[in-house]
Amino acid sequence: MHRLLNIPFLILTFSLIIGIVFGYYTSVSLRLVLIYETITIVGLSISWWYTKKPFRSSHVFSVFVIITFIFFGIILVQIHHPKNNPSHYTNLLANEYQETPVTISFYIKERLKPTSYYEKYVITLQSIKNKNVTGNLLLQIPKKDIQTTLITGQSYVTYSKISSISKPLNPNQFDYAHYLSKQYIFHKITTDFKQLIHTKNSILSIYRIAAFIRTDINKKLAPYHFSQKQLSIINALLLGQRQDIDNKIFADYRDAGAIHILAVSGLHVGILLIILNLILKPLNWFGKNGKIIKTTIVILLLWCFAIIAGLSPSVLRAVTMFSFIAIGMHIRSKTSIYNALTISMFILLCLRPLLLFSVGFQLSYLAVFAIVWIQPSFVKLYRPRFYIDKVLWETFTVTIAAQLGLLPLTLFYFHQFPLLFFIANLIIIPVLGIILGFGILVVILAEVRILPNSVASTFGSCINAMNYIVHWVSKQESFLVTHISFSWRMLIIGYILIISLIFTFKKFNPTSILAVTVSITLLSFNLMYENQQNSEKEELIIFHNQRNTTLGFLQNQCLSIYSKDSISKNSEKFLLNGYLIENNSRFTTNKKLNNVYRYKDKTILVLDSIGIYNVKGLRPNVIILTNSPKIHLKRVIETLQPRQIIADGSNYRSYLDQWELTCKQKKIPFHRTDKKGAYIFK
Repeated sequence: MHRLLNIPFLILTFSLIIGIVFGYYTSVSLRLVLIYETITIVGLSISWWYTKKPFRSSHVFSVFVIITFIFFGIILVQIHHPKNNPSHYTNLLANEYQETPVTISFYIKERLKPTSYYEKYVITLQSIKNKNVTGNLLLQIPKKDIQTTLITGQSYVTYSKISSISKPLNPNQFDYAHYLSKQYIFHKITTDFKQLIHTKNSILSIYRIAAFIRTDINKKLAPYHFSQKQLSIINALLLGQRQDIDNKIFADYRDAGAIHILAVSGLHVGILLIILNLILKPLNWFGKNGKIIKTTIVILLLWCFAIIAGLSPSVLRAVTMFSFIAIGMHIRSKTSIYNALTISMFILLCLRPLLLFSVGFQLSYLAVFAIVWIQPSFVKLYRPRFYIDKVLWETFTVTIAAQLGLLPLTLFYFHQFPLLFFIANLIIIPVLGIILGFGILVVILAEVRILPNSVASTFGSCINAMNYIVHWVSKQESFLVTHISFSWRMLIIGYILIISLIFTFKKFNPTSILAVTVSITLLSFNLMYENQQNSEKEELIIFHNQRNTTLGFLQNQCLSIYSKDSISKNSEKFLLNGYLIENNSRFTTNKKLNNVYRYKDKTILVLDSIGIYNVKGLRPNVIILTNSPKIHLKRVIETLQPRQIIADGSNYRSYLDQWELTCKQKKIPFHRTDKKGAYIFK
């Protein structure tokens, strides 16, 4: 056992991460992995016995430990995958559920942020067609039919069709289906509120208890006339629920670089940990036992907060991480904080391995690690004389350290960077602890019905002031850099450069200078390579656009659009932003759609609602059907003899089904963008 403890826990966690990545992206059978794991454990035991002898190297033992934990990570992915459970709904019903509506019994697990058209929930299945099943689904209820918010734990029965979650139909758009699949949600049901039959078999769980607590808090706050915007911020900051935040406010916080303030995660739990440590500091007077009691109470209160906040993945992650950090603070060792981070990560990944692919998980751990590693070096650069200066300087260095640690990852995921992020954080973060403490006091006083109106009004004004500051920062558009193309290669090189710069800053020597030089050289070569690749890329794309036929021509990193009607700003953002960022290109012109195009060796005919195709001498290789032309497709094929037919999203579905059948009979490739997505000519 002592040999195992000599191996850094960081290496074990890194080995586990490699195993989870390998297990997620490959389809290795569980039985085969278990056989390999057994073999490595036998090898581990033999090497452990062998290294007990004097003068024997432990390298073989270390290698076997690493391999053992890699296989352990693969096994975790397999074990946690619900489809490996025989009672999972996908194994019992095969494809039957996709054909006809079925009777579904379920209970509400979690409410999600609604869209413009739907209220959305995660539901846990109880039975389908009177068969007991397991698994989670996405429930969508049209907003026009919703009468009340569904409560966590409530059970319902409905009669509905289970369908696949739609994939993005245009390139480089957000893949919501892929995002949900990492939470083991693979299908959805869409039903009217009136078709939900409430049953008495509600599930009593910790999630339901938390939902009742939050509902009761909101009822107690209602008489104090908080505005809807104020209530949504209170729910986000104190109760971990940001589903009702106005989209404009959400956009303001995002553009100001302060979106982390709205999600209960590491920042809030860290501030809460500091507040609790200050409140319970007198317990330190009772010596060692007092410190143990204080740490125990702090951890219990953190988990009570996690329960009230709904035990969402971000809250669980933050509270688990800071519970170990609280223990590390009790030990009073910098190394123990690193160990606390690593151990909490290890435990979370064992319980939920796919958390590794959560953006929030990655951002939380990177931010805390960056603060612990980088901030102490920055704070030494200046020694303030006054308390306020000290607080501002420490806040500034914490913000810079966190942003430096997160910079490559945020550019990779979000492709934008607010240059004034430090202003919003410098102003808000120092007072966020006061707002959180004030908010907790307001909630407690409201619960016991002794909250003075003046206190409630003051708290509401604090929230308004915070919103105003964030709004002002977000509107400084000249300081918001958007549409940043940042590849996975740039992500890796970016972190190599940052790490080498920090090492150089901490200890200036030839090795660190060489590392920085190599990193900058790699960065320069990669920028030249990617720029060359993008400048040489040329393609014609038929986008999926239901209301406006849209063709795009990419050349020399410039995208020209040909469309029936002009492209609106919203359509441009929805259709083109992801594509432009991926290709590091810009949208140049929007021209009127023509009927005939020539691209490389292909002649392309666009058949619109007029349906004119009998042009003398025209022999198109490709026909694009738009706006539901009233044509006899079989006759068109016999006359023009095209090699490919494409139908975009502007056509009626009944037409598309008939054309698809005709092309199948005539053995002509048929591509419909409503099913297969945009079509790209390379």
